[in-house]
Amino acid sequence: MRLADIGRMCIDNLKRRKGRTILTVLGVFIGCTSIVVMVSIGIGMKESQDQMLESMGDLSIIEVSQGYNDMGNSSDTAQMDDTAVESFRAMEGVEAVMPKVSLSLEYPIRMTAGINDRYYCDWVEIVGMDTEAMEAMGYELLDGKIPGKTADEVLAGQYLAYNFYDSLLPEGRNYVDRWVGYDEQGNELQPDDPFFDPMKTPITLEVDMSDGTTEKKYRTELKVTGITKEDYGKGGETSEGLMMSVDSMKALMSKIKEVSGAAPSPKDNKITYSTILVKASDISLVSEVESSIKGLGYNTYSMESMRESMEESARQVQLMLGGLGAISLFVAAIGITNTMIMSISERTREIGIMKALGCYVRDIRLLFLMEAGAIGLMGGIIGCVISLLLSVIINLFAMGDMGSMDGGITGELILQALMGGEGISRVSVIPLQLMAFAIVFSVFVGLVSGYYPANKAVKIPALEAIKHE
Repeated sequence: MRLADIGRMCIDNLKRRKGRTILTVLGVFIGCTSIVVMVSIGIGMKESQDQMLESMGDLSIIEVSQGYNDMGNSSDTAQMDDTAVESFRAMEGVEAVMPKVSLSLEYPIRMTAGINDRYYCDWVEIVGMDTEAMEAMGYELLDGKIPGKTADEVLAGQYLAYNFYDSLLPEGRNYVDRWVGYDEQGNELQPDDPFFDPMKTPITLEVDMSDGTTEKKYRTELKVTGITKEDYGKGGETSEGLMMSVDSMKALMSKIKEVSGAAPSPKDNKITYSTILVKASDISLVSEVESSIKGLGYNTYSMESMRESMEESARQVQLMLGGLGAISLFVAAIGITNTMIMSISERTREIGIMKALGCYVRDIRLLFLMEAGAIGLMGGIIGCVISLLLSVIINLFAMGDMGSMDGGITGELILQALMGGEGISRVSVIPLQLMAFAIVFSVFVGLVSGYYPANKAVKIPALEAIKHE
């Protein structure tokens, strides 16, 4: 028999027993839907976890700090200096290295801005870093440019200006609060603009070294060349601090020592970094690079350990949910087997006639396998369609809880529930490969379930089959 003839007979046989076929397909589609929806919830959990980790900063960055020996003292072999920076740069899998040193003084620091120092700030974090590596490290500028090595050029954190008070206004009104909260729909409110634009208004840094009898102050004017986007993964200074080149930091510390009257030291030109950021060329290499750095005696911190534990948790949830769905598909497989055995019992005479007419055994086997596979295919396709609808409904409900459906359900919202988008957290995520796997697996279940009945059919002797009533 030709394959087309077998296919035609398969369709006719399924149509002849519509009720039984529909009920069997129903079992397969319920099992397929259970698996797809359950696994999609696990994938949605992982997507939410990834979004949360990305919001916390660059996942490929490793923060390196001073290592300590068994006595709790700083390790002599793992110093945070230029030698360490070069050793990190030479490691395989490292894309960029960013050494950082904070301005650490026992003297109070004050910043002022505006005419007659109208605006003031009594605290600021000042960090010296390798400004040439900022682009490679993924620092994002909101305005301006990265400062060069000129002593007075600095980069301001996104919210630095909000730390300034207005000395001409009464207390309670002398600052701009950037934490204004949320509206009734849960949307974050935008704060008012700060008193001044640091890109247009020079900032004066003042270090007070007065000892009660002698007034000693060092003042220097700083020029803000750019504003960086807040990213706590790269340091709190990106929010409310000032950043400058390491050379500028050396010059600043030298000037402060000179004004303070401290005796010069051979160590003045040697920088010990407080932190060194190491960026891996790929997120998959973070663990390997981090292990290499730890092997040199340094302490490290990255999002890798958290990411791995969260991914492991998501995988376990997916396996558990997928297992629950697989139980339904297993029940459906039993239903297919039962349907095919009943079909053979009813068509025993038909099988005998087919054999008497010279049909090959393989054609008879193929016919029954094709019927079982067709049931699995129909159940898989219907199951995937229903799963997509359920996924959209689940996500729309979740988005409604988050206050994103004030204007009702629109085509854009449905598309976001199905495909996702920036700032959209979906509970259920069904990738194309999951649907393809579900359909193929449903067909496979149908073929496996139909294999025993098909073999049983071809083993019936022709004469016995023809005599069967």
